Amino acid sequence: MKKSGFTLAEVLITLGIIGVVAAITIPSLIQNNKAARLRSQFLKSYSTIQQAFRQMEADDVSTDPSSYGDNTFYKTFGQYLKVAVHCGNYSANKSPVCWTINAPYKTLNNKNNAYTDYFDNGQFVLMDGTNVLMENYAKRLYVSVDLNGYKTKPNRWGYDLFTFEFIDGELRTMGSPGTTHSANLEKYCSLTDNSSLNGITCAHKAKNDSDYFKWVIKNIK
Repeated sequence: MKKSGFTLAEVLITLGIIGVVAAITIPSLIQNNKAARLRSQFLKSYSTIQQAFRQMEADDVSTDPSSYGDNTFYKTFGQYLKVAVHCGNYSANKSPVCWTINAPYKTLNNKNNAYTDYFDNGQFVLMDGTNVLMENYAKRLYVSVDLNGYKTKPNRWGYDLFTFEFIDGELRTMGSPGTTHSANLEKYCSLTDNSSLNGITCAHKAKNDSDYFKWVIKNIK
């Protein structure tokens, strides 16, 4: 009785087809998984910072930055976070996991160093590795988060670094209506702008556009 089976040529053709399909689909799956992970980290960080402010208010602790001296708000705010490392002011920190001005963050399109004045009023590293960087001056209160930690690249505003503003008792994504840079939402989250603020308004897009991180991974190299 003659046995049926695949010839070597048929097997090689099948393997070739599988290889082509894999070459087409696997990179896309990897990118989508990375985008989903970044979005999850972003939303988690936003929620964590938001909950800290709410808990301060519940405890009748002032969230008005003007009621604190410069560079002091972070000391109170840090009590409401699960902090692994207290970095202090950028000029005083000694830990290698803390951001330092000597190795600055970059703008979204990597054409310039990010505007460092927005990160220099206190800093923490949370238990999950997220870096939290504060800016409080007079009535201004910004909170930036490095989703994957300062030790992990790309360290780019709008990619793994995002900025929020606490204003009128609400934590808002920078670029949203009423925030400092809302008028420049598109300019400061683009591939073409070369200013040191490019990337700061990407937080608003990251929150409201479910495909934002797919766009980032596809376009930012």
